[in-house]
Amino acid sequence: MTRGERLIELCRGRKAYIQTHNFPDPDALASGFGLSRFLERSGIQTVLCYDGQLDKRACRKMVELFHIEAVPLKELGEVDLTGVRICVDSQKDNGNVSPMPLKINIGIDHHPIFVPGEYDFEDIRKAGSCAALVADYYYEAGMEPDSNTASALLYGIKIDTHQLTRGVTDLDIDMFHFLNQFCNEQDLKKISGSVLAFGDLKAYYNAIENIRIYGDISFSEIDFSCSDDLIAMISDFFLSLDEIQVSVVFCRREDGIKLSVRSSLEEVHAGVLVKLALEHVGTGGGHSYMAGGTIPADQTGKLGIYPEETIRDLFLKALKQIKEG
Repeated sequence: MTRGERLIELCRGRKAYIQTHNFPDPDALASGFGLSRFLERSGIQTVLCYDGQLDKRACRKMVELFHIEAVPLKELGEVDLTGVRICVDSQKDNGNVSPMPLKINIGIDHHPIFVPGEYDFEDIRKAGSCAALVADYYYEAGMEPDSNTASALLYGIKIDTHQLTRGVTDLDIDMFHFLNQFCNEQDLKKISGSVLAFGDLKAYYNAIENIRIYGDISFSEIDFSCSDDLIAMISDFFLSLDEIQVSVVFCRREDGIKLSVRSSLEEVHAGVLVKLALEHVGTGGGHSYMAGGTIPADQTGKLGIYPEETIRDLFLKALKQIKEG
């Protein structure tokens, strides 16, 4: 029995709530959407849901172009307690998945396992994108995804692997090839050309002015609230500098401090670094090369009167621990 067939059997006759991590990125949104369409073709009723907002410009464009229906948890209404809850692009006990009345029955993710969890079914495989895992269900089943689904999944793979240049696996490449024959090239061109807005240049300028470099690690605080994807893009930008091997970018928002971490050093796992640095003040995790973290608003007081310096010290201490083994 294939993974997709096992999923269908577990969900048959039940309503499937497919939940992404909070404030979903393109890979999470694509994975949830692709899974929803996969199950619906077997007659299973699904709801794609998330907490927070679709604050990434690319996600809002995906909803428009690929006709994705995603419901905020606060608008979900009464939950069918006989249903099944599926967590995509995240895992049980992660700090970035808000609670629901249902337990998480199924976990589908490509991130490393930091906190082991028990599921009725889990598909947690090493890959550059979660979208590749979902695309594999179609491939194994000999099922052709419709154009919107194929385009969304292909875009999710492209974004999370940085155009197949970062953390990419054979599965990502195989699924990219599989999906490419079904996607809408014009829609992909439209969404690829709408990542940055003119106003985002102000954040780049501010981050460049504030950058501080210690050896091969850089820190930069953006002085005003920014979306997750913009913070991540600026962190990617700094990592492209010849002198930088690890990049930490953060900004203060109403809900706390959001951080994006990038690493090109084999011995420095970005997910481990951010988790270690924030263990007493926040949460974080991710891949070996890219990760994110959050310090909730009610924890920022622990950072003292100079939070930017405290964040720097926390990461430098964690980096030293990692390098010394």
